[in-house]
Amino acid sequence: MDDCKCSSDDTLERILQDPNSMPRVMQLEYLKRITDNFSDERLLGEGCKQGELQNGKMIAVKKFKQLTNPDIQQKLFENEVLPLMRLRNPNIIINKWGNRSAEALSSVDCQQIRSCLEIGKCCMKSERNERPTTGEIMKKLGLESIECSLDSEEGPLCKKTKTSCHTPLENQEEEIIMKIKEHVEKLREKSREVRDKIELAKGNGMVATNKIETWLARADTILSDAMAVCDSKQSGLNWDTRIAAAQLSQLRECLSDQPSDIAQPPSALHIDVHAALLPSQVLFVEQARQHIIEDTEGMIGIWGPVGVGKTLLLKAINNSFETGNSLIPSSSNRRDPPFDFVIYMTALEDCSVQSIQSEIIQRLKMQDRGDSLTTQATRISKFLHDKSFLVLLDGLHYNLNLAEVGLPPLGNQGQWKRKVVITTRSRSLCDQMRVNRTINVPGLKIDEALELFQECIGNDSLYSEPRIGALAKDLVEQLRALPSELIRIGSAMRGKGEPGQWQNIIGVAKELMHIKDQEASLLTERIVITKLKQCLQNLRGRRNDVNHEIELGKREGKVATNQINNWMASVDTNISVGMVICESEQNELNWDLSVIAAGMLRRLQECLGGQPSVVTVEALPPSVQEMPCSSIEQQPSRVEIFEEAMEYIKDSSVGVIGIWGLGGAGKTHLLTNINNAFRGDSLFRYVIFVTASKEGSVETIQDEIGKKLKLPEGDDVKSRADIILDFLKTRKFLILLDDVWNRIDLEAVGIPYPLGGSKVVLTTRSKTVCGQMDVKKEINVACLPDDEAWQLFQDKVGQGTLSSSPRIEVLAKELVDELKGLPLALITVGRAMYGKSNPKQWESAIHYMKQSCCDGDDQDLHMENDVFRRLKFSYDSLRNETLRQCLLTCSLWPEDKEILIGNLIQCWIGLGLVDECDIHSSYRKAHSLIGELTAACLLYSCDTVYSDDYILNRGIYTFAHQEMPVKGVKMHDVIRDMAIWISCGCSDNKDKWVVRAGVAANLTIRAIPWSRAECISLMYSEIEELHPVPPFTCSTNLKRLYLKNNRLDERIFGAIQSFTELTYLDLSGNNIKEIAEELFALVNLEHLDLSRNRYLWAVPKRLRELTKLKFLYLAGTSIKVIPTEVISCLTELQVIDIISTNDRMRMRMTIDYKSKIMQELCTLPNLKAVDMVAEGDDGYESLRKAAGIPIRDLIIYRLEETNKLCLAVDTLTGDIAGRTLNELHVVLNLTMEQIIVGDELGKPFDALSVLVFQQLFNLTNIVMWEGTSSLQALFPRLTHLYVDFCFKLQHLSWAPYLPCLEYLRVGGCMDMKQICMGAGQESSKTFPCLKYLILSNNHKLASLCGSDVTFPCLESLNIQLCFQLKRLPFTMQSLPHKLTKLCIDSWYDLEWEDEGVKSFLEPLSKKKSLPWNGFVDE
Repeated sequence: MDDCKCSSDDTLERILQDPNSMPRVMQLEYLKRITDNFSDERLLGEGCKQGELQNGKMIAVKKFKQLTNPDIQQKLFENEVLPLMRLRNPNIIINKWGNRSAEALSSVDCQQIRSCLEIGKCCMKSERNERPTTGEIMKKLGLESIECSLDSEEGPLCKKTKTSCHTPLENQEEEIIMKIKEHVEKLREKSREVRDKIELAKGNGMVATNKIETWLARADTILSDAMAVCDSKQSGLNWDTRIAAAQLSQLRECLSDQPSDIAQPPSALHIDVHAALLPSQVLFVEQARQHIIEDTEGMIGIWGPVGVGKTLLLKAINNSFETGNSLIPSSSNRRDPPFDFVIYMTALEDCSVQSIQSEIIQRLKMQDRGDSLTTQATRISKFLHDKSFLVLLDGLHYNLNLAEVGLPPLGNQGQWKRKVVITTRSRSLCDQMRVNRTINVPGLKIDEALELFQECIGNDSLYSEPRIGALAKDLVEQLRALPSELIRIGSAMRGKGEPGQWQNIIGVAKELMHIKDQEASLLTERIVITKLKQCLQNLRGRRNDVNHEIELGKREGKVATNQINNWMASVDTNISVGMVICESEQNELNWDLSVIAAGMLRRLQECLGGQPSVVTVEALPPSVQEMPCSSIEQQPSRVEIFEEAMEYIKDSSVGVIGIWGLGGAGKTHLLTNINNAFRGDSLFRYVIFVTASKEGSVETIQDEIGKKLKLPEGDDVKSRADIILDFLKTRKFLILLDDVWNRIDLEAVGIPYPLGGSKVVLTTRSKTVCGQMDVKKEINVACLPDDEAWQLFQDKVGQGTLSSSPRIEVLAKELVDELKGLPLALITVGRAMYGKSNPKQWESAIHYMKQSCCDGDDQDLHMENDVFRRLKFSYDSLRNETLRQCLLTCSLWPEDKEILIGNLIQCWIGLGLVDECDIHSSYRKAHSLIGELTAACLLYSCDTVYSDDYILNRGIYTFAHQEMPVKGVKMHDVIRDMAIWISCGCSDNKDKWVVRAGVAANLTIRAIPWSRAECISLMYSEIEELHPVPPFTCSTNLKRLYLKNNRLDERIFGAIQSFTELTYLDLSGNNIKEIAEELFALVNLEHLDLSRNRYLWAVPKRLRELTKLKFLYLAGTSIKVIPTEVISCLTELQVIDIISTNDRMRMRMTIDYKSKIMQELCTLPNLKAVDMVAEGDDGYESLRKAAGIPIRDLIIYRLEETNKLCLAVDTLTGDIAGRTLNELHVVLNLTMEQIIVGDELGKPFDALSVLVFQQLFNLTNIVMWEGTSSLQALFPRLTHLYVDFCFKLQHLSWAPYLPCLEYLRVGGCMDMKQICMGAGQESSKTFPCLKYLILSNNHKLASLCGSDVTFPCLESLNIQLCFQLKRLPFTMQSLPHKLTKLCIDSWYDLEWEDEGVKSFLEPLSKKKSLPWNGFVDE
């Protein structure tokens, strides 16, 4: 009751606070409660009592007398209440009265209420002069001044009063009349619109809401009053400006107060009942209705046997809630309907949550959106949560979860009544549904049954023969007074007047009732159960046949239809339920099995007859097509790559992902694992795996995508692209493109671009392809590490093979080492060696892998067909023949040997593979070719074993020229073997290329096919002597001979004098002391490399006979004499390197001699590069006479008579030095104190990349020429700066501004305290490209630089033996974020201003230390 009271209080509060609310009838019991049963102690005035709300507020309650005439009653209400409602103005009563608390109520307040009532009555008087004026009303209320009575704002009455003071009365009246008429038209139009909408809604089964009906009635009244006001103005009778203004205000209020809800479903739908209710049935309905209304619980169950009339009674209950229904007592007519909605539904035998939801949605006129059961339940619950409802569910057979339907909690919930009534044959079902009240429907009383039967057969039949009356009574008793049977049999007996006919029908009725008894006891008789079991068996057989047909369809790429799937699901469900029914004994489940078994039998029969005719159809493409693939779980390196790829795939900012690596490294295997990882994942609607292959094109990619997605075929590329685009643009997809060799235009294929949330992942052997395909993230797939390679090989060769002999496992590991972790080779060789238990077989395989693959028998290992031919695709895909030949040349170096880039480029230039107009262009092109081969994964980069010692000792050991930084490349062993195999014509000409490089003691010279080879490489093989080749066996085909880094002496010239077609001869790094005469028989030589033969003293004059010579390398020799007219005769010469070893320098040339050499060099028309030494002051001065010579590498050595060196273009060899000079070394001087960089002309060293200052013991300063604008302009391409053993040098403050400087080494500068000073305002421009910083043996070095100097690109920092260094220049704002390698021997002595800097650097310092020369020692 408290809840009900609170609800009524809230309603009343809203009425009081809303100035526009209309009168509303309240329950009498509630009004009695708040006024103490209208106690006289609460009297305020005539018929008016004081009421108290629960929150303490006080209100006035008017009680009317009960009159017999309803019209008079209504008139009395209008006369007394409406004036009071009109007076409820914010300026007068409600705002001041409604907000007062109980404690504030006084006699004065009560007096004001009485005054209001009296004023209201006076305002309704018919005579105008008897109505009070505004002033009288204010005086009556004690409000002499309206302004004084306002709480906070002016009310409409106050405003109107003020306005009227300034407007002539006549104009004011006309204005009011015009506005009234204007608002009358608006209100009429709105009323018409509302009524039209109501009529339209009625056509859809809707009715007008109570709010809209109240508003329409109010609108009609206001319109009538407004027209009366206008008429009174015209007639001049009873005109009152105040009434007109009030009327205008009402019009405005009514226009603005129209409710938004116009129509709603009817609260109850009438259901036709074809038979009149008998008295006992009427009484039953009345009692049931009383329980429905008054019971606090929510569920009522009405049960009884078939034919007793449950459906008729439930329909009558439904109709009883219609307004004006005859069944509703008169006392109920005056109350509000107890339910907002009464919903009648029939529960069929296949009743389900979904069917009940559908009926409710249809009944409540909700939109059927085809939502899920959960969503529909939520919608129904949301609609009914603030409404009273009654659900009538007829003929329920099974337990039904009403919460799943969406019905809110049942029972009386506050002011809401929520009830459900079910009818069922089974009393036990009522218990299962947990009904709160069960009502049994009894049969008719005998007199009512006879009366009903008589109505059905008619009086003529009943009294046509005296005996028929008794027979009719007997028949009624046989029919057990069941209404349905009485009506059916009675209708059939109408007009039957023969007693015999009646006797016959009585016998039939007995049999009928007996059959019904049998049906009721079928559970015990097992008749239906037996039929049910037989039907179950038939249905199982049919199901098995359909399953068989579906399996056959799957083999043809077909799938079951949705209809057949639904049918199969229905069959499975029905079979399961049928089995439960058949296995139930003694009605354990409290089911009415006599009904359920028969119903289930019908459902099974319907299933048998309802099988769809079409079982399978062509299958739609699967979201992900799983592919056979081995796991990568045992390969941590592959798991790491897989996880990285998956992270990129799930990153919304990444579109195209590229996976690149060497052929056979496992890219396809990885991509297949990525494909399978999305099996069952909903991230992408489609995952499409497409193999592009070398011949891949837009058309082939389109065809494969179209087949995978089963799209229609287009006529051409454009139409197919449109089809693919239309399909994919609305779907999220992942395209996996395997084995891409060239750029594929994804937009031309039809792939939507930009990708949005979709992704493309491609694999390729070329990093270049990644760039061409707009890859955002790339992943390199390297070969397997040793432990994973061994594990993979074990898996393929089998543990039984490895354990068959103690030696085999050792040999197997040696064989695996030869395969260098390439998965394709490991798998191929592992399978080939499976089951081979003889150690000799393993030794043979190792021997084959160690030697050139062209020299052995491949029958056992299958390397050619299974490995080389597959890897050859990478070779064939190179864009031109030059690249292919460059790659094959790399195989001439020993296996696993690092190839210095400088040596490789020198070889390519010597072979004519790279031949540009100048040497710098040739080197640039060669670097580009190396980049392409590296990107194609046919070469891979590595740090060389040589360090910056190579640079610092250039004049001592004098290696061949190297491009900086000193880097190398390597060739994977399997790729190398493939290259040799290709060079030998893919085994068709195995002797074409003979490579025995690096085999040392295993080399058999006599086994070399000298007569058939075109190219022979024996480099790095420790050969001491090469026996002469007999003339009759010598080759006329041998063009290239590589003998570098052996132990050969001058006898080699006699051994090779027969190779007259030789064009390329490399004898560098041997023990040759003199050049024998036999060399000059090789008149076709174009490339001769004698460098690093340290004991070679002289050049014979006959060297000039080699007139085809283009490339001559004498670096690192001890040659002291080059005869005159030798160089000038070599007119084809392009490159000459004559930098001799410094410790054995014997080139103490005179100025004239040097000038002669310079003059001869100047005569060579094709000369592109000269590497030389300018020794002493005379040599330095001779450089001025070398104008026009393209000096590439220059060593200025041992200047003795100068304390100041001007380092400028014009002081060297003129303008050409500015264009060609690549390396400049200033070495060994005891007197030089200052180096001045630049001169008044300011010409830049455009090509200079390496600058070395070494052993300048007295050098104190390196400064710029006064007129030089900046070092950036002077050294625009300087990348390497070395300052070593310059004891007195103070700083290098000019170095931070070199724009391309990548490598800075400062060592042995004993007096240097700081590398460079602060950067001032240009801190953001310091060391813009510096990657490596090496500091060693700088004993007084206290600081690197100021904290404003930044290192944005620093990757490696190595500081050794700098004992005074205590602080690093980094701050939290200038941390070197790219730093990955750090070695500081005095780490624990450093001092830190900011611990954050230490925390950043400390993890890096724990990495493997850097050696003093600055390269990582791994």
